[in-house]
This record gives sequence, structure tokens and C-alpha cells, in this order.
Amino acid sequence: MKVVQGLFLLILAAVLSVAAFLTSSAFKWADELPVLDELDALEFTATSQIFARDGETLIGEILPVVGEDRASTNRIPVSLDEVSPAALAAIVASEDDQFFEHYGFDIPGLAKATYLEFLGDGGRGGSTISTQVIKNTVLSDIADERSIERKVKELMLAVKLERRLTKPEILQRYINVVYWGGNIYGIRAAARAYFGKEPVELNLAEGLYLARLIPTPSRNYEDFVATRRSMRVVLDNMVEQGTISSEMAERAWRYPLEPTGWQVEYDQNGNIVGDPQRTTESLALAASVSSNDLAPHVTWTVRNQLLEQFGYSRVFGSGGLRIYTTIDVQQQRAANQASLRADIPPGAQTAIVGIDPETGEVMAMTGERIRANQEIGEFNRVTSAFRQPGSSFKPIIYATAIEQGGYTQADVIADEELVIPQPGGRPNYEPVNHDDRFIGRRTLREHLNISRNIPVVKLVEAVTPEAVVARASQLGYTTLQPFLSLALGSFEVTPLQHASAMGAFANGGVYVEPVLITRVEDGDGNLIWEAPQREHRVWSEQAAYVMLDMLHANVNDSGAFSGRARIDGRWVAGKTGTTNDERDIWFVGMTPGLVAAVWIGYDDNSSIPLTMPNGERVTSSRQPIYVWRDFVENALQGTPAGREYPVPEGVVFRNMDRVSGAIGSGVRAAFISGSTPSQEAVPRSSQNVTITIPIDTRTNTRATADTPRSALEWRTIDPTEISRYTN
Repeated sequence: MKVVQGLFLLILAAVLSVAAFLTSSAFKWADELPVLDELDALEFTATSQIFARDGETLIGEILPVVGEDRASTNRIPVSLDEVSPAALAAIVASEDDQFFEHYGFDIPGLAKATYLEFLGDGGRGGSTISTQVIKNTVLSDIADERSIERKVKELMLAVKLERRLTKPEILQRYINVVYWGGNIYGIRAAARAYFGKEPVELNLAEGLYLARLIPTPSRNYEDFVATRRSMRVVLDNMVEQGTISSEMAERAWRYPLEPTGWQVEYDQNGNIVGDPQRTTESLALAASVSSNDLAPHVTWTVRNQLLEQFGYSRVFGSGGLRIYTTIDVQQQRAANQASLRADIPPGAQTAIVGIDPETGEVMAMTGERIRANQEIGEFNRVTSAFRQPGSSFKPIIYATAIEQGGYTQADVIADEELVIPQPGGRPNYEPVNHDDRFIGRRTLREHLNISRNIPVVKLVEAVTPEAVVARASQLGYTTLQPFLSLALGSFEVTPLQHASAMGAFANGGVYVEPVLITRVEDGDGNLIWEAPQREHRVWSEQAAYVMLDMLHANVNDSGAFSGRARIDGRWVAGKTGTTNDERDIWFVGMTPGLVAAVWIGYDDNSSIPLTMPNGERVTSSRQPIYVWRDFVENALQGTPAGREYPVPEGVVFRNMDRVSGAIGSGVRAAFISGSTPSQEAVPRSSQNVTITIPIDTRTNTRATADTPRSALEWRTIDPTEISRYTN
């Protein structure tokens, strides 16, 4: 008897001790509870959506993240009205069939949960929809713990939640925070991933399948047969409780359910025939961005810009942003198709970008060579590939000479062997042409048409490298140094920077900073950011138009390198570009309303082969132009043709000989009033332009590499006097 009494007292003491411990712990945990004010304003880290310029076409999404590891999630909040009643009924029946009767906790289920959590193998037990909302929101930091503390805190907060919100409000929060495997959170993402549907389209069978995934999504998804059996149990329970009729249950059971990634055969009674088979189709488990096939690089670029501008927490923390871009759907599709059809050397990459020069708006971009059935990589060569522009930079130098040096396209410069001594004992600078030949005296127009290097080096020397760099810096080029070699485009630029800079000629001399995002709104439609238009004048209207006229000649003059860029009925101008060793080939062209750049090359900067597998030569006057023309023709399909750029006041036209520059016959050419040649080519001396050259004062001739520094003098002279200083 004493033994029994002693055992009883021992058990009683243990129970009282545990009770005391739990009571004291409960008071402590109650003090640590988070406030539910946070839950009232919970935004469920909504996915941000990216739209084309029409404001309606969805081109991509920026997915929110959860937790310290910033793992990507796929969550788009919905209201109860956006979910089918059948799916909601299935979820409640499966997860918490007493949801509308209890006050946050289920006492019989709680006892079962205590056993399963600490003595069994886990399970839902007493978890209610209310406690799961708490677990997945304000207690997400300890959601994975199996502890009395977590259960008690969930219970306390669930009671508070029930007093604060209505049952429909709690259910609405639940369907948006529940985890459905992978990085899928919320019923909209789950419906799309598993069935390719919107939540309102789910039938009872599909809603019930999603409900049965919730306890252990990955395991239940992989074991289709077991999940199917558990669906039968819930259906029978729903019939027994009067939630649905027997006929509804049987229709749901006979529905040929086949979630993404599974192929299943059924008999007429809804029983599985044979073994379900996995398919190659994978769940749409999105990364940190999700994009359709229209503009994946736009989606990534938008994400990166928003992160830089607003920070990680704003973009991924609250989410729900609506981002409106400048992308034109027709032009983007044209760029995609041009990239897909691009006939370029094997393994080479290409980048295509089109902009509106008046607004700086990016109309289309493809940041890599698109290939059928091949996933697009994240690296966007339009915005992030810094490559040498080669001869496609020459228009900037010609324009500087026209604007600052008073040159005209009728002026004549000799294409000849050139050796330029460098100060400081550096080696002589000896530029060459692409064909290693010299053609003698020609007009600036003709030298540009056939992309001669020596004349443009002379122009840089005449106006000074510093002057060219100053102009180029205003056009968005950031890596230039004031060396003569910049005449050959021996610096790096992105295709977007290059297209925007050349766009200033098409915009009357005004450079407009490129823009991809026009505005950003929050989930309620409130404007939180709008893009300013940043622009400034770089060229006079007259100098810009003369350069535009020369680029037009570069496409339309006979024998000009860019002749393949002609488009019937459209005014086209442009310039090719090739770098040393053929590592990069370009074409930058323009037609009213659109300036586009195409780059082709290898990511490892290796040389491009001289011929294609079919034997066709590989040059900047071929492959980039083919891609450019394919893009532009389809991008502008349906828009008025025949437009030309307006001629500003102060520009006049004369006919000139392309070789000698003589006025009176030949091609029609634009000139700035006051610098117009008369009936004969005007000698450079009459235009009051000077150049600076190194002189050896001992011999009064042009300095060489052997000239000592003590005898070196830089002298400013008229270009026509340069023969006086020839060695």
C-alpha cells in the first residue's frame, strides 16, 4: 500500500512539476508573442508583374523571396472570389473540417497532435487552418521546430487571430501562405504549377489533390497512388458530413486527374489502371524571375534595375509591384525572330537592341542568340557585354570634325601611309586600313562609305583626341581615353550605349538617356516611381543632320559598305563596324522612329571565322546587316513608310563629286550654310581650321621617334601647310 501511495505521490509531483513548468513557460512565451498588427497589413510577399508598353501584355514576373537564404518563391495573392468554391471546400475538408466550428484550436485534435508530435511519427493532428496561418506568417522563424513552445505560441496566437478576423478572412490568408512544394506558395502559384490553371478554374478533384499535397508536398507529389487513396478518404468524409452529395463525390473520383509531370490511365469507375508514369514535363518552379518567351532578358534587366534602385527588401519583401516597360510587343517579337533566324558563325553570340531616339525608350532587346528549344541564359549582352565598336564609332569622329573643326563631307583627305611620332619616347603610331592598302585622296564622304582608317585618324589628330572624348562622353561612352587609336574604336561599349549614342544624330543632335522602365506602381495602383527623361544637346541640329546625310549615303551610295541595309520604301542610314582580328562585327542603323544596333561575336573574345560553313564571307557588311534588316523590316511592319528626317534650317544641299569634292555634279549632299563649297572643292585653308603636329625644331620638319625631347615642339598649323613639314 505504501508503495502504491509513494508511486502516486511521485507521479503527482511530476505532473505538478510539469504543470508548473508549463505554466511559468506559458507566461514567458506569452510575453514573447509577436503582435498581430503585422498580420493585419500582411502583403504575402506578392509577385511583381512586368508589362509591355501597352500596359496589358505581361512579359515577366519578379518572384518574392522567403527567409534569410532569400530562396526564390512563387506567390501571387488571391481573394476568395478568385478561387473555385469546390477547391475551397476540398481544402477545408482535408486540412480542418471543423474550421467553421472551432475558435482557433480543436481540443480532440490537440490531444492527438501532442501524441503525434512527441511520441509518434508526426502528422497534422491538431493543427488548424488558424494555427497554420500563424505558423506560416508571424511565427515563420520557428515554423520548423517540433517543440511545446511552438505549439503553445501557435495556440495563443490562433485564439487572438480568431477574435481579430472573420473565418473567411482567415481562410483567405491561409490559401495565400500555404506551402505547396518547391518554391510554390499560395493557391494561385500551385494551380498554375500543377494544372496550368487559375484557381477559379479548379474543379473538386483538382482542389482535393492540391489539398492532399499540403501536409508533405514533395513526398505526396511523388507518390501519386497514395495521394489518390487519401483523396478517396476525404471525399467520403465530405459526403458523410453533408458537404457534397454522393453524386458529386463520384464525379470527382471519376475525373481523369493528371497533374503536371504525371501520365495516368483510369477505368470508367475512376480506378487507376497500371502504374502512373512520370513524364519529362517539369513543374513550373520559378526562379527569382519568371518570364514568358517574349522578353526574358527584359525581365532580368528590370529585376536588376529595381534592386539597384529600391533595394532588396522593397522588391522582394513587399512585392506586388506593377512595372511598366517601354517594350513594344511587335518589335520584341521581331527581334526574337531575327535572332532565331540569324545566320552567324557556329557558337557565336548576337545582341539586338532597338530604341526610339526621341524618347530613349528601349523598344526591343535580345541579349543572346535565340535557339529553338534552348533555355535563355541570364546574361544580357545588350546591357552587359562591353565590346569594341570598331569602325562603327567613326560617325562620332566625323561629327566632331564637322561641328568643331568646320569640315564638310566634300573636304578631301589623303588615305596614305601614316607614321605619327608619340611623345615620351613611345613607339610611333602607324595605323593601317583593313585591306592594308591606301587609295589616295578622297572626300570625307567617300572615306566613310568604304570605312578607311587613315583619314579618320587624321581627323582625330586635327580636332584632338580630347575633343572627341569630350563629345563621346556626353553620349554615354564611359571608357574612352584621349589617344589617336580611338579613331579605330579601340575601347569598349555595350550595344545599348552604342545605339543610344548614335540615336542622337536621328534626334536632331539631342542625346536621350536610354530608359526601359517608364513607371512603377504598388499593388493598389499608386504611382511610386516614374522615369524622368534625361537629355541634353551634343550636336547642333545642322551638324547632326549632315552626319545623318553621310550615314544615309553610307547605305545608298554605290559601292558603300552598308548597301545591304537598304529597305524598300524606307529611309535608312547606318554604319558597319569591325575590330582588329575580327573579334566583333557590328551594324548600327536608323530609320525614322527606330535606331537599332546588332553585335555579333564570341563571348571569349576569340576571332570570328572569315567564312561561314556554306562558304559565305563573314564581314560587318553582311551578317550584322542581315540580322538588322530582318529585325527592322518586321518591327516596323504596318507603320507608314516613306518618312524622312526633317531638314533643319541652316542646311543646304549641293551636288558633289564623291572623289574630288567638286561641286556641280554627282551625288546630292547636305552642308551647313556658310561652309558650303562653291563650284569647286574648297581648300581646307579657307575654312579656318587648324591641326596640331609634332615638329623637330632642328630641321623644322615633322618630328620622328628619334627626335629628342629637347628639340620636340607641338605646332598648330593650317592643314594645307602640312607638306612644308614633310621629312
